[in-house]
Parts: sequence; C-alpha cells; structure tokens
Amino acid sequence: WSLSEHNLHDNVDIQFVTKNQSGLCDVYNRYLTDKYDTIIFVHDDVQIDTVNFVEKVNNALIKYDVVGVAGGGVVSVTPDTPILWHVMTKKETHSGTVLHIDNKGHRYPSYFGDNPKSVSILDGVFLAINTKSILSKNITFDPNLKGFHHYDIKFCIDCKVAGLKLSTLGDVVIAHASPGLREYTPAFLESQEYMRKFINSIKG
Repeated sequence: WSLSEHNLHDNVDIQFVTKNQSGLCDVYNRYLTDKYDTIIFVHDDVQIDTVNFVEKVNNALIKYDVVGVAGGGVVSVTPDTPILWHVMTKKETHSGTVLHIDNKGHRYPSYFGDNPKSVSILDGVFLAINTKSILSKNITFDPNLKGFHHYDIKFCIDCKVAGLKLSTLGDVVIAHASPGLREYTPAFLESQEYMRKFINSIKG
C-alpha cells in the first residue's frame, strides 16, 4: 500500500513536504496542532505495507502516547557513545522490524527484537503520536536541532521525562528506501554534541 492509497481512508489528511531545507523539527512543528487527534510523521521514502494501518495505530495510541516501528528501552550513554537509538539503548531492549529497499527494488528486513514492547526511544522514520497527550505536556520537536538528525531521540526523551508512554507497534510493516546513516557528517556531529550536553544535563 502506498500513502496515497491510505488517503482513501475516512478522516485521513495526508500532507507532503518536498524540497525541505529547514530541518525536520521546523517542519514537524508546523503540523503539531490540535487540528488532528493523531499525527503520523513519516519519511518521504517509506512505503506502508499494512492494510488498516490507521486503525492499528489509533488502537495502539489508546494505551500509549507515542508509537513507532522500531526502538529501544534502557538508555546507557558514555562520553564515547554515538547518539544513535540502537547504540545508546541496550540491545536486549530493542524492538521492531523495518524492511529496507535496495537499488534493485529488493526488500530485506532489519530485525531489532520482538514487538510490541514499551521503549524509551523510537526511530524517527515513523512516529505516531496522540496529539492531545503531547500538547498537554507542551512538547514540541526541539527547534535548536536545525538539521535532519537526532530530532526523534530528543523528542522521545522529552516525552519520557514528561511521563508519557512509548511503544513499538506489533502489526504495522513499513519498507524504507534509505539504508540509514552511513557516515558521521559535520551536521550529525554538531547535533550529536548538542544531544550529549542535553543528556548529561538531565542525568545530573
């Protein structure tokens, strides 16, 4: 199923943002309003291969405040730990599966662990939120993160600090056309340093 086909569902409003240069936090915050009961933030190179996935997401958001397709639980960060969700959370707490699409159109799974499972951090490729819960805690995507990295980690940590509940989904499958981060760019390192200072501040 493509996103356009999911638009056939009643009460679903799909918005595409193209040629964005301002960073994901700025874009996501534009849509973080009480106009919607549920908001799903998805990368533009994702295919959703689950029938009735809207109902499944909404059902999960009855119990949880934020849900996604992959994530991890206990956070353990040292001064040298890369600020990546699957590195900074303990492996035994990982959960979820994401299909990846190679340049020939073949799909292969990245399996992280059994799901659904309560977690502390979710992968930003797919984040679904209970809008009322998020707005009640005055949480937004951090505008200090100007690029395309760490927006998801900061958002999830803010949610956890505020007492909200996060979980992976049990029966929603997505296919992602990107292999993920392949090098530590200057932009990544800059936002990573910001995140490291933030994590240290809430630890101490």
